[in-house]
Amino acid sequence: MFICFKTTFEAMTFQEVIKPFKNIWQVIGGMMLLNTFSLFFFWRNAFNSMENFVIATVWSTTIWVTLSIGNSFIFNYLNEKFPWRNGLGKRAILTTISVGLYSATAYLIIQVIMFSLFYSEVSFMEVVTTTFNSTWITISIAFSISLVLTFFGFAKAMVKNELEAERLQTEMMNYKYESLRNQINPHFLFNSFNVLSELVYENQDLAVKFIRQLSDLYRYVLDSKDKDLVTLDEELQFINSFTFLLKTRFENRVEFDFKIDPKDNEHIVPMALQLLIENCIKHNEATSKSPLKIKLQREGDFIKVTNNLQRKKVPEPSTKIGLKNLEERYAFFDSQPIKVNETESEYSVCIPILNIDKL
Repeated sequence: MFICFKTTFEAMTFQEVIKPFKNIWQVIGGMMLLNTFSLFFFWRNAFNSMENFVIATVWSTTIWVTLSIGNSFIFNYLNEKFPWRNGLGKRAILTTISVGLYSATAYLIIQVIMFSLFYSEVSFMEVVTTTFNSTWITISIAFSISLVLTFFGFAKAMVKNELEAERLQTEMMNYKYESLRNQINPHFLFNSFNVLSELVYENQDLAVKFIRQLSDLYRYVLDSKDKDLVTLDEELQFINSFTFLLKTRFENRVEFDFKIDPKDNEHIVPMALQLLIENCIKHNEATSKSPLKIKLQREGDFIKVTNNLQRKKVPEPSTKIGLKNLEERYAFFDSQPIKVNETESEYSVCIPILNIDKL
């Protein structure tokens, strides 16, 4: 427990501890104002002599700094472990208990130290009694600090969530547009129609099947363009149509190996697998002697798309926008990132399988 707390504290910068203040001078200025306020209302005899004023200032400043910095740390720690979006009531209770316990304990320790330094003749029991009698002061101070931190923290969290939601919505729209634009691109249609024109004369039965698969493919593209998720089964049926067209076009230059059995409630981002398979073909050589081998398999809660690495001698231009959009789209639904791995002989991408009951 101590190691966990210590590691968390060390990981936080001083700027994070003094939030919501921007710098140390704002903290010092705020402490001076709060100290003057507390002396005027709670320690009137501090102004009777210079000695009393110095002692009262040191004493009061120690209390304010300890409570402010400590409660600020607690508040930011709770922001990390129990963010507001996970439950306002639960977070408010945790904040109240944490601030109350810390403030009371810190105040008691400060009182003992200060009495020992300036009024050593006072017994320990008198210190404890005096501390408990003035507990309402420290509780008032602590919850004043907590109220300020809560206001700034909650307001900042709301603004951040709204900006994040807007950003994700914009990225989703961009992804949908990019996906649709990529699927219905002139090159794919041109190549497909070239293959079809040859099949009409050479193999009419295969030409009919080719037309049906092409029709199924574009029906899926149009039906899914407004969907955020589709079932894994639907995506695999689409991939079967897509790979049939590719297999007909490349013949024995490309080999496909699919080992995925879709289950109920398993979902995926539309056309995600198509994008990855298309990238395999786009960036690799495919010949009869050295066919491009593309595998789809389940690996835990992921689908793994793998191909043997045989880069083209003249690389295709790549902006990597497709994969980037796919990563951002998945980030909206799942905290698990897309995994990309490359070795000397193999390239693979793993995308999460989404269970709609857990979203």
